[in-house]
Amino acid sequence: MKIALCLQYPVDLRGGVSVLVETLLRELATRGHEIVLVSPDTGESLRGLEVGKQISQHIHFTPEQTSAADSKNLAEQIAAAKVDVAHFHSGGVFVWGGRFSLHSPVIYLHRLGVPCVSTVHLVISLFEGYCGPQKPAWFKALLLPPAWLGKMRQLRHVQREITVSQHDFQKMRRWYFPLRRKFVQIYHSRLGGKPGQSQNPKRGKIILNAGHIAWRKGQVVLAEAFAQIAPRHPDWILQLAGHDADGVSVQKIRKLIEKQGFEKRILLLGERADAQDLMSRAAIYVQPSFWEALGLALQEAMFAGCACVGSRAGGIPELIEENKTGLLFEPGNVAQLAAALESLIADESRRENLGRAAAASIQERGMTAEQMVENHLRLYESIRR
Repeated sequence: MKIALCLQYPVDLRGGVSVLVETLLRELATRGHEIVLVSPDTGESLRGLEVGKQISQHIHFTPEQTSAADSKNLAEQIAAAKVDVAHFHSGGVFVWGGRFSLHSPVIYLHRLGVPCVSTVHLVISLFEGYCGPQKPAWFKALLLPPAWLGKMRQLRHVQREITVSQHDFQKMRRWYFPLRRKFVQIYHSRLGGKPGQSQNPKRGKIILNAGHIAWRKGQVVLAEAFAQIAPRHPDWILQLAGHDADGVSVQKIRKLIEKQGFEKRILLLGERADAQDLMSRAAIYVQPSFWEALGLALQEAMFAGCACVGSRAGGIPELIEENKTGLLFEPGNVAQLAAALESLIADESRRENLGRAAAASIQERGMTAEQMVENHLRLYESIRR
């Protein structure tokens, strides 16, 4: 097949959506499918990436600047590439012109006879994504009906919209109930090999989080929880791997480090390319998000055999079964998270048991790159022109 993968972010952004699309692209190309990439990347940036060698054509496009004319022009370019399927990926519900009736390229592709699927990688709230988050409630309520109708029109012109967790799947089916049959759920992953392959019987006394450091990811909550228990466990450290995504959270963590004198106890590692190695050495992994579609890094930490703690946010409880494959706490509850960490610090055997069970559970539920690609290919085959 010839498949257009349409991404709202540059591939080299290294965020969850970009990483997953890169994985899908690589795996599809390896299996002999021809890939057209639609993204904000430049030709120069793609030449510096291994995945750049696996695309047959690149169409430059920035979805944040979508107008009706832009969308129509993009649709014509994709159709001219003679693709069998176009797959649009977005980090929110209203991307790719979803909030405006005629601003979505899928409408024009449908008219041109190109079947489309879309994936929404993060579902937060019915009132998020179609206007600025700082807008007052009355303004959001006023704009919701036209935004909802715009999204409904977009949905009518896609064959299927994919969600990455059951949590998001159920939300979208409720919100857009007249077209609830359009939605399907596919777990995403970039995992390969056997579960627990990177298990290390001599893990360090390390608590780890990996991912963009931002308010919604909850690293400030994790740092505060660690600060509560650190004096009682002087040989444990907290590692935070990821770049500063909001300009605020890292500053708050640095102030806490300075106030507590934790320069050697809470380590801001910055953006890292060795997250898997960090997971293989950490005894405990924490996903303290305030919202999360599923939790790609948490999925990978579980597969690596870490004892994991996650918030009851979004799809995280789909990954962690309380006291069987990890521990859960209420989002933002510093005391609960501190108690969960202390309970794992105190019991090495429990950490090992939870890590083994977590690794096995990821494999059992088919949360691997291979299964993700198989599920997508079945969907593509069912709608290809």
